[in-house]
Amino acid sequence: MRTFHTKVGWWYWMIIVILSSFLFVTFWFHELLLALVFAIAVVYSIEGMIHTQYIITSDGTLRIECGRFSKKTAPIPVSQITDIAKSKSWEAAPALSLDRLKISYRKGTIKTYALISPQNAEAFVRCLKKQNDSINVSI
Repeated sequence: MRTFHTKVGWWYWMIIVILSSFLFVTFWFHELLLALVFAIAVVYSIEGMIHTQYIITSDGTLRIECGRFSKKTAPIPVSQITDIAKSKSWEAAPALSLDRLKISYRKGTIKTYALISPQNAEAFVRCLKKQNDSINVSI
């Protein structure tokens, strides 16, 4: 089993800074209900940053975890992965950077994809290629 943590982009850090600033201001002016809302948002953002990870298991599955508070995604069998390519998509995904990998795979008869952003993309791809040598890689 190998775990890869997410890369965190500058824009995600800016979201945390802005939310923290609003938290400080609302707390300073005794707007406690708003301060509570911003505190929850800051905790949720930081928790997501710490616990977003991509796990390649020894039994041949890729698990994408987006934090403790988020819905768990279905594991992706590595044998079903067909392509890996770079992506700069702004689409919502379990990736905290815009430097992303688009992982295309078959889910039954349907071809779908997941966008992720591992810190060490080359090592991540090598680990997947060890389990499925037929993956087409264009990064």
